Amino acid sequence: MSQSNTVTENEVFFKHWLRSPKSMGSIIPSSMWLARAIAAEVDWQPGSHVIELGGGTGAITQGLLERGIPASNLVVVELETNLHTYLSGRYPDVTVVQGDATRLSEIVARLPIDRVSTVISGLPMVRMPITFKRAIVDQSFSVMPKGHFMLQYTYSPLAPVPVKDLNLEADLARYVIRNFPPAAVWRYRRKSLQHELLGLRASRVISHDALMCA
Repeated sequence: MSQSNTVTENEVFFKHWLRSPKSMGSIIPSSMWLARAIAAEVDWQPGSHVIELGGGTGAITQGLLERGIPASNLVVVELETNLHTYLSGRYPDVTVVQGDATRLSEIVARLPIDRVSTVISGLPMVRMPITFKRAIVDQSFSVMPKGHFMLQYTYSPLAPVPVKDLNLEADLARYVIRNFPPAAVWRYRRKSLQHELLGLRASRVISHDALMCA
């Protein structure tokens, strides 16, 4: 990335932050260290697509391209008009869509996509109401085959998505201390039916034991 592009990216990012600070997770773009960490965790196979929600100024997109994922296999969804315009100009070969992540299935249906391997979210989920979190998570899993995962990165020390409420399993895939601020990359999967049944059985055993001891 050239110095002129870096300056432009920082300017675009900061101007947008001034206009709408709550829509941004940080006051500066994500670092190359975070971009590379996320790209390394993406499950991509030739012919499949990777979707990025909340492209911002393209720091993560750049990391995905540098990993070797073709621009034609990337879809970036960005709601904000000025960021969408900037991304479209910076990455003309990437499919950059101005749209709402809570309507992701509708966006995907309009595109020539056969298979989505991974959805990456950089949306500031920690501050969102549970209804928005649920909609984004549900839409993300609806466009992927069963068993695939969603990546969510956050600058918050708190886990960004409530796993119990949204029927998810989670693990901390990466913690990038070289990013400023340090960032966590979470990997989310839908709970399997077997996992749910085991949990239900365990809760019934605990309830039965509690009654016996009462």
